[in-house]
Amino acid sequence: MKKSNKPTQAELEILQVLWSRGPSSVREVNDILNKRREVGYTTTLKIMQIMADKGLAERDTRTRTHVYTAA
Repeated sequence: MKKSNKPTQAELEILQVLWSRGPSSVREVNDILNKRREVGYTTTLKIMQIMADKGLAERDTRTRTHVYTAA
């Protein structure tokens, strides 16, 4: 069965942050999400890693802090 590349609700929320802010670290995205509702850092990190695997986001690994952009 082929996995859907359609973003989940949580992924869409993160994409909206990336679209409005531009390239952002997981911490920056998590801080913004936490203004709306409580979200754990590791939860945000895992979702953003999955988004990179799905091609919804791109990850820049040149620095210690990975920076994500919407694909």
